[in-house]
Amino acid sequence: MTTSRDDDALHWAGDDDPTLTPPIQAGTAPAAPSPAATSAAPTAPAEAPTVLEQAELAEDAEVEAELAAAEKASAQLSSAALITLGILGGVYLLYTIGWAIVVARTTVTFFPLDSLFLEVCFRIGQFLSIAAAPLWFVSTLLLTQRRTWRSRLGWLLLGVFVLVPWPFIQGA
Repeated sequence: MTTSRDDDALHWAGDDDPTLTPPIQAGTAPAAPSPAATSAAPTAPAEAPTVLEQAELAEDAEVEAELAAAEKASAQLSSAALITLGILGGVYLLYTIGWAIVVARTTVTFFPLDSLFLEVCFRIGQFLSIAAAPLWFVSTLLLTQRRTWRSRLGWLLLGVFVLVPWPFIQGA
């Protein structure tokens, strides 16, 4: 049987497979498959496609969630947010300079009876007063990466009020 090239386009390879059921035509009842055709067809468990589909859907949902989280994490700050961070960074830098001036002006004489422990504690306190402002700024930026911009701004503003170099402002 020879067919033209146009007729080949209308047929699939394997159309004459006996395990396939013929198409139902209008007005006829569907024919039951023969026992030989039924036994020749490999039977797959009914659960396999649904489990596979569920696994693919779960994997797709997981990939979508990871993609959304990555996009959120890599989102750039607005111009206003960057300007605000720059201004607050400048305030923290001024606080650091203010505390350094206070430490440089402070003279404390320890009597010979005072212990070395008191002097070491005093010097550590001076160092921490200078380092408090930059440590607060950097730790706030690092610890609030996954939070909202308002949360980050709130913590930075709290630091602005807590770390004020009062001895410098009072002129001590």
